[in-house]
Amino acid sequence: MAVKSSADIARILKEKWDRSKDKEDWRVLSGRNPKGRYDMFISSPERLWQLKIEQTGRNEAMGFGLEVGKIEDEIKELMGIGAPVPFGLIAPQKADLAIIMAGIQQYSSDSAYTLCKEYLSEKQAKLDEKLDMEIERMRSDPVLRRRYKEQKEREKIPYL
Repeated sequence: MAVKSSADIARILKEKWDRSKDKEDWRVLSGRNPKGRYDMFISSPERLWQLKIEQTGRNEAMGFGLEVGKIEDEIKELMGIGAPVPFGLIAPQKADLAIIMAGIQQYSSDSAYTLCKEYLSEKQAKLDEKLDMEIERMRSDPVLRRRYKEQKEREKIPYL
């Protein structure tokens, strides 16, 4: 499967979720990678998808993803490691207003990083390259560049 926008992946996931008979077996794992981007993995009982997301503004993000393959026992185990925290993703759509995904995810930067480096390194590199290219393209727009810079400054502020 080719790299697609996060909105396209959200639409694919919604269609698969709607047809799924085993909704309780779906899992979400996310973590922050060394570049400061979020890696999100979503698994059905049979397949695994990865989304790579970077905040570009206060309430804006840019993301890309792809289907990375079958779900295996080692991956299922990694998907269960981490702290359970709420997650939400709103993906604007062309035909509909938006797809909203929400629930409880496992949050572990270590598990997400292990999944990226040990299981998905080739596909991981494709997503990183696509996201890097789009961020560079976005930086050529003065308005988007300002929002992106403001977001990066907000991320540097430590929280107590």
